[in-house]
Amino acid sequence: MPYKRIGAEMKNRIKMAILSLSLITVMAGAATAPALGAIAAHFNDVHPLLIKLIITLPSLFIIFTTLAFHKVARVLSIKKIAVLGLVIYIIGGCGAGVVNDIYLLLLFRAILGVGVGLIMPLSTGLISYFFDKDERTKLMGYSSSMNNLGGVIAMSLSGVLVTFNWRYSFAVYLLGLLVLILIVLFLPDTDLKGSNNRVSFQLIKQIYPYLIGIFSTMLIFYTLPSNFSLVVMEEGLFRPSLIGAVMAIQTLGAFQIGMKFSAVKKRLGDKTKYVSCGLLFVGYLLLSVGNGMILIMAGLLSIGFGLGLIVPLLNSQIAATVDKKEVTSAMAITSSMLYLGQFISPLLVQGVQSAMNVMDIRFPYYMAMGLSLLLGVWMKRCRID
Repeated sequence: MPYKRIGAEMKNRIKMAILSLSLITVMAGAATAPALGAIAAHFNDVHPLLIKLIITLPSLFIIFTTLAFHKVARVLSIKKIAVLGLVIYIIGGCGAGVVNDIYLLLLFRAILGVGVGLIMPLSTGLISYFFDKDERTKLMGYSSSMNNLGGVIAMSLSGVLVTFNWRYSFAVYLLGLLVLILIVLFLPDTDLKGSNNRVSFQLIKQIYPYLIGIFSTMLIFYTLPSNFSLVVMEEGLFRPSLIGAVMAIQTLGAFQIGMKFSAVKKRLGDKTKYVSCGLLFVGYLLLSVGNGMILIMAGLLSIGFGLGLIVPLLNSQIAATVDKKEVTSAMAITSSMLYLGQFISPLLVQGVQSAMNVMDIRFPYYMAMGLSLLLGVWMKRCRID
């Protein structure tokens, strides 16, 4: 689409519509993480893993949906896909708060995953589809910041709402209504039929180092939303009503660094990938030893900085590596690996913890430290332009 011919005001509206999708995607599963302790107290007769699946189950259904994205893109325009995804997102997100059975709750979480699976490839793919390299790198940083701004808003609201009732925390998914309005008003009603939306082995081979990087990043990061609320309530570190606000520090840090991503990348160059892994390691180290608010907040901020660097770094490099016609497929694969990491994270931690017979509730933080070091080693394989 010839966006160079469009006026600056219209172009900015299109950017706003595309970036608004990023507000509600990556952190969709973790949005209600501050309420996890209260939900666990309500469903006190179910296996703890089922409680953690409230956060991670959407990821599994996001994967299924993103892998089928190319088929949807053959028959629907980008605006219709976005509207359909947002309607499903709102129903699945809010519906979980009105049921009394843990399995029905998980069913609505699966529906939420389908909605996000339709939105996610568009949130990053349309940036590469519509904009050139310099603008694309900048917008990828903004997209990562919007991911984390959405997390700040959702976690803060969820933390406040859960003080009234855990069910109210699911009302944060009504944020999808605001995004829906922006999409209807400003997103062009074009299609992706001219793009190569099919996933191929050759495409995966071309970007696999970055895919493993994004998968590992989510393995590491999701030890935080899956466990933080439980650790705080088990050890009585601070008032449960503050969990949402404290967790938002991490997403606020990621938002701030994402807004400056382009400048940071220019300054650090190839070292950006190692700095981001180091920040993740330091963050989990602080969480593993911290009992006071200062250390906990410093750890969360460090994790936020690391996540805010590595996600747009990998996304922008994938977009730069593949042909423009394959970028939506590449981003669909990337989304699948991202959410696969989110889904597997608590299962892997639980499996290792059980196998080693470790009872320490902070074990997930120790494991995240080790995985951060391994990710740093793997990142040697990832070429950064």
